[in-house]
Amino acid sequence: MHRKRINKKAIVNKISINKLIPNIITLSSLFVGLTQIKFALVGKWEFAVITVLVSAILDASDGRLARLLNSCSRFGAELDSIADFAAFGLGPAITLYLYSLSNLNRIGWIASIFFAICMGLRLARFNTHDIENIKTPLSGYFFTGVPAPAGAVLAEFPIILYNAFEIDLFKNSYLCMFNIITVGLLCISTLPTLSIKKLHIKKEQYTKFFLLVIICTGIIFIFTWIALSILVIIYIISIFTCNKKAKIILRSINRN
Repeated sequence: MHRKRINKKAIVNKISINKLIPNIITLSSLFVGLTQIKFALVGKWEFAVITVLVSAILDASDGRLARLLNSCSRFGAELDSIADFAAFGLGPAITLYLYSLSNLNRIGWIASIFFAICMGLRLARFNTHDIENIKTPLSGYFFTGVPAPAGAVLAEFPIILYNAFEIDLFKNSYLCMFNIITVGLLCISTLPTLSIKKLHIKKEQYTKFFLLVIICTGIIFIFTWIALSILVIIYIISIFTCNKKAKIILRSINRN
């Protein structure tokens, strides 16, 4: 009797659907991020902001799912960077230009491009640190600089404020230019910023935490723009808080 020959190449080429789920989510983030530009072109600013928030949620999910399903790969990491640049760099840059910066003509365009370049540098630095496993004394506590999703939301903060309070000041071109340049610099800075990944919850606090999340979600659905404005302000305050805490940690490390 002849044993059936096993086609090893065919076995290797077969990939479990579970392995593809993280990449599908990443592509969904890319799709949603690019849709932001479509909403900006027709002047639907509130939907443009919502696409950034959806992309941020998808971006936070794909990496965790990849680790959970044991499907981490270099391809997935590179695809994630492309999606992040489109959703959090290119999208907000074009959205802010069409929203207000176009009134400044070339200067407004340069400010938009500056933000997109800063976001590209931010993502390149993140990838380099990941590949070369570069760590700093504060890596276990904070992000270095403002992460891409938070940077995109901060860049579009004037739109959030305008939808919340309908004050024309938040459409001012110079205010928007100052904001987007500042956020771009924060993204490429070495400032320690809040990292949710580093936060831990005790088991006995799970119920309270989930209740808090449900309540906050309900508030955001009812008072969307005011709630988002408050959350962004809290995040801005956290940058200063993290900086102070980082100094304390560094002093403690140096003493030891």
